Amino acid sequence: MSTEELHPYTARTRIHPDYAPYLPASTLGADRVVVAGYHAAFATEPRPDTVISVFGGLDLDTARAEHIPVMALVRLERATQVITPGADGARRIRWEQGIFGGAFAGVSWYLAPTALDGRRRCVIAVGWWSADGRQAVLPRSVIVTIPGVPTVVDIRDHDPHTGTRWTPT
Repeated sequence: MSTEELHPYTARTRIHPDYAPYLPASTLGADRVVVAGYHAAFATEPRPDTVISVFGGLDLDTARAEHIPVMALVRLERATQVITPGADGARRIRWEQGIFGGAFAGVSWYLAPTALDGRRRCVIAVGWWSADGRQAVLPRSVIVTIPGVPTVVDIRDHDPHTGTRWTPT
């Protein structure tokens, strides 16, 4: 049985086209990842140990036993909290996008490493993760399940402080 038949949420990886001239093929690592589930975050990045919603019918133990990286699809809608004092002394809170010229705004999608917590729930792995020039081409099963997801998303599994990539446990 192929990996695609065993895991309907298997995504193929590739080097980001913008970085292809600068990265040797050997930095690619795994040629596929399993997308375990989904988490939508608002305003800021989700914290490590954030529980994700696992896709139905996915066998996490089998994927981990095969040493296939198991990732979470994250949708991040960035916004800035704006607090305005009212005439009556009450505060009015609203969220705005793009109020700072160079700041990130809008919606972004990416894959983040996962781990199992003490209660065997799938959570975002502990650490600081950034993109390292790799992308995942999402399978149809993910695209149909999550409305609005793009076909290709960045993979954030690189620790910018140590220079190492996350490895599945």
